Amino acid sequence: MVAVLGASGVHAGQTAPSLREQALAAEAGQDTAAALAALDKGLKAKPNDAGLLAVKGQVYWRLLRTKSAEQALIAAAKTPAYASEAQYWLGRIYFFKGWQAENAFPGWHEEVSYRPRAMAAFTAARDAKPDSYLPYVGLGDIAKAEGREAEANAAYAKAASLGRPPGTPIDRLGELDATLAALQKSPNAPLEELRDAVDARIVFRPDPMAYATGANLLLARRADLAYVARLAEAGREAGAQFVRENESSYRLDGKVQASLDRNAAGFADIAGWAAYQQKNITLAETRLAEAARLSRNLDPTNQIHLGELSKGKNDLETAREHYLTVLNLAQAAPPQREASKAALVDIQSKSGEDPADFEKWLSSTLDRRREERRQALVSDMAGKPLPGVVFTDLQGHAVDLLAERGNVVLLNFFSAW
Repeated sequence: MVAVLGASGVHAGQTAPSLREQALAAEAGQDTAAALAALDKGLKAKPNDAGLLAVKGQVYWRLLRTKSAEQALIAAAKTPAYASEAQYWLGRIYFFKGWQAENAFPGWHEEVSYRPRAMAAFTAARDAKPDSYLPYVGLGDIAKAEGREAEANAAYAKAASLGRPPGTPIDRLGELDATLAALQKSPNAPLEELRDAVDARIVFRPDPMAYATGANLLLARRADLAYVARLAEAGREAGAQFVRENESSYRLDGKVQASLDRNAAGFADIAGWAAYQQKNITLAETRLAEAARLSRNLDPTNQIHLGELSKGKNDLETAREHYLTVLNLAQAAPPQREASKAALVDIQSKSGEDPADFEKWLSSTLDRRREERRQALVSDMAGKPLPGVVFTDLQGHAVDLLAERGNVVLLNFFSAW
């Protein structure tokens, strides 16, 4: 009997794969678009399908849509048939939060409270399906993170005996990022190749870095500026969603808002600079000013762009202020400092000032500005009574400063960005 291939691609006598199987196969091949399409179709028909929710949690976790992934997996874990799978992926989320989140993205911190939750999730996954190798990998990772090497090796050996695939998984994200990094160093790369690399990175995981890296790659070449503008708008939305999906990793509410502002500022600057290169000065002024406001004039890239905008309008005094701001920012990179200094030399020359006096002028100007900032900070607080503030000490106890009058109290102020 000859099997006939129908329009669906299924041979006679075969059953079409379920949407769960399609999503799993797509995820195994790291085909994000196909995985999400299958999940979307399936969950529209059956919003509470535990099998689909288990796969959704796995896919969403790879995309770092952490909050949504956790919600899907908690729901899936209530169904015994998918409990082990869902608990394993919950364990992976909690393991990351508890041991790996520190500095994974700007502002992220480890959350020690998730460590026992990771252990509980991997243990529940093992108990629900003792013949699965995955929970033993998770338990081994915890033991290794805690320095219990013998336990870790035993867990990994057990996983291997249950069929853990040999070798190291393909790091698709690393490959895509490496491709973009290589293209950044290749000024003559074809535009189509650049676009394909940017699109592939965004499709695989649409985090804010995917959009920002892609947009800046094209901006550096002044290429496809209309597409850059679209990346800026989409990146701003994706970045805001990314922060909201991972709020607990920032620990402090203020850091969440600061991250949202920093995300919006970065993409406003990209949109403004793309508009400037397209000679849309009105839009450029609006978006670059928005970026400056959101970043509180602390982004050296934005200040350089504002300087270039002002210089292009022949507003040399305003341009000078922006370049001086860059030189006053501790976070400005050496190339940014050099570019700002060169721009100031040019402005001094155009203003008819003696270039021989430039270094002396620059040094005295920067010193004067630093002293003005210091005086402003001191004058804002000097002579004012300490407000009534209740802090929490390292042991979790409330400390009322007003109740500590007469005692020596050491306050350690720090900034976390």
